[in-house]
Amino acid sequence: MKETPIRINAAISLMRIGSMPPRIIADIRESAFVVQALRRMRADVVEKMISPGDYVVGEGFAVERKTFKDFVSSIFKKRLFEQVERLHEAYPRCCLLVEGDVAYGVANLSNPLVFWGALAKTTTEWNLPTVFTTNEEQTAQFLFSLAKKLQEEGKERMEARYKPRRYSLADQQRFAVQGLPTVGPKSADKLLERFGSVRRVYAATESELMRVEGFGKIRAQKIKQFLDKPYLTREVRF
Repeated sequence: MKETPIRINAAISLMRIGSMPPRIIADIRESAFVVQALRRMRADVVEKMISPGDYVVGEGFAVERKTFKDFVSSIFKKRLFEQVERLHEAYPRCCLLVEGDVAYGVANLSNPLVFWGALAKTTTEWNLPTVFTTNEEQTAQFLFSLAKKLQEEGKERMEARYKPRRYSLADQQRFAVQGLPTVGPKSADKLLERFGSVRRVYAATESELMRVEGFGKIRAQKIKQFLDKPYLTREVRF
């Protein structure tokens, strides 16, 4: 049986780069196709739950992968910069990977400057490099090459271990408040500074929430509905 072109190309590339396979940690929620492509290239892939980031490719180096659609969606939902901030705080080095047909996607945006403005901000405020790939196969090739390069920087093989940050009590309090709808890191700070504790934030009335900068009636209603709606242990099926 003949090998597929992908397997042949991967084998040739591996011989050129060297025999020591790089280790890559992939978040268990990430694309199975990317993981399979990495393993075809003989990468040592470890799947586990990691956050922030989607892949750890070397000591202290993480990659956040987003499809073009996800990237644009995260801009409008105001999640992108919060995710980038957490990534930057957790790892000494990191990069953003945008996957898909960017030229086509940008051409179909009503305001392309939204996309380029977001990239400009991640570049200037966090010094975050951005890599573009067309599909999952190219994404895997880039991750493999990046991991190989990083783990060749040392004379010995580097273990791409995930080292979670040690969170202070203030961090934990902020994360607890971020569990509320529409609340990110900056909004959580505003709520905690206003009310003084997590318990007090959760106990705040709708009118009290509306007195916090940036919290209007709709936003306050969403938070109260989330906190007050009864928990249903089983879905009602008809």
